[in-house]
Amino acid sequence: MDSETIFVSYSSKDRPFAIGLVEELERLGAKVWIDQKGIKFGDDWDNTIEEALNKSETFLLIISPTAIESRNVHDEVSIAIIDEKRMVPLLIKPCKLPMRWQRIQYADLVNNPDEELEKVLNFLGLEAEAASNLKELLTLINDTESDVEVIEKKDDESPETSSVEEVIEPPKAKAAKKVVEVDDEGSKKDLLISEAQIDKAVEMHKRGIKKNWQMIGIIGAITIGSLAVILITEMLTIDPKLLIGIGLGILVLVLVKSLSDNKKRGRNIELLEMSKLNRERLIRVINKVTDEQIEEFNKEFDNHIKI
Repeated sequence: MDSETIFVSYSSKDRPFAIGLVEELERLGAKVWIDQKGIKFGDDWDNTIEEALNKSETFLLIISPTAIESRNVHDEVSIAIIDEKRMVPLLIKPCKLPMRWQRIQYADLVNNPDEELEKVLNFLGLEAEAASNLKELLTLINDTESDVEVIEKKDDESPETSSVEEVIEPPKAKAAKKVVEVDDEGSKKDLLISEAQIDKAVEMHKRGIKKNWQMIGIIGAITIGSLAVILITEMLTIDPKLLIGIGLGILVLVLVKSLSDNKKRGRNIELLEMSKLNRERLIRVINKVTDEQIEEFNKEFDNHIKI
């Protein structure tokens, strides 16, 4: 597979449409990767998908209610956004979108399939005249597939998942054409400081504590070494005891400041761990959480990362 391969992300429930779409795109000359054809017997599922996604330049996302509920699809979308893949989202069924997905321009095959399919093909550099063949695939949209398969997309429930003037048109063009609702639950969760951010803050404090101890050791070694040299050379014009006192004074000041800093960092680490528990509690009742509670939670996080 080369860098121009199209990676297809979809829910297993939409497999009939996904497989049909891939076969038609391949017939038109596109290079497409889909798990059903790309994963061989004995391959590690996660590693194979990750490698295929990393090597792909274009990310084709099939959006449906079941895709929105799929944790695997969400993970693949996140990686594609971070890696700045060329996004080609296809909306095949009306559904609510999480905030992050709403910002992605999509092809609306629900309300305007003919025009949108033609634009998708043009964007992919394929013959738009062949769109008539692809239109027949729309009859497969409502077909679902049993979960019992040799190789199957593993859809976990995760309550988190926009039309095209052009497939990659800037999100601003989407403002006047909203066909679906924003997922309020997903939007609120996106406003909360993430667990990953909390973990990074904890690691930041741990690194700070480690650096402080290293600084104490370095200052101590320099102070002791300097005093030793002075005493050995006996080339002093002032009382050695004065220099020893100054050196020890500096060491004590650094020690006190570093210990105080470490104490604060240790306390903040404990508070950040409590923030994770508080975040889990807010997630469980996210629909009842107010904007003020979210703002208060985020402010507490900001306070916990300061010294």
